[in-house]
Amino acid sequence: MHLRLAIISVLSCALLSACTERFVADPDAVREGQRIYLQECAACHGALGGGAGPASLGLSTIPPDLAGLKQRNGGYFPREFVGRFIMGRLEKDDPFSPMPDFSAVGLRHVYPNGGADGEVLETDFANLLDYLEAIQR
Repeated sequence: MHLRLAIISVLSCALLSACTERFVADPDAVREGQRIYLQECAACHGALGGGAGPASLGLSTIPPDLAGLKQRNGGYFPREFVGRFIMGRLEKDDPFSPMPDFSAVGLRHVYPNGGADGEVLETDFANLLDYLEAIQR
């Protein structure tokens, strides 16, 4: 009887944990994503993703709070949407938005001395998204 209850308990816990959304990224990937973020995004979006970087003062549009994306999306980090937006694969509400299309300009601060125009390595891009997901409140 006790064995049966133990098995049911273990299976219940396993099923419940499978139903919850958990973000588990490689710490090295998140650190690398942070490095990329600081070089490419922090000037406008702020060092912590709050949207108040030093370059934002001269922009006509306030950059969004990237650390609050999950909060503004019902507790879900919209990874696919964010990735598509960064890479210019979504139409912007404001066609004159200062947000660069990284598929066109590449990671110019990460690769200042090399790489083709528009180069964004998949690993670097995944690491950046891992970092953005890791800083969600």
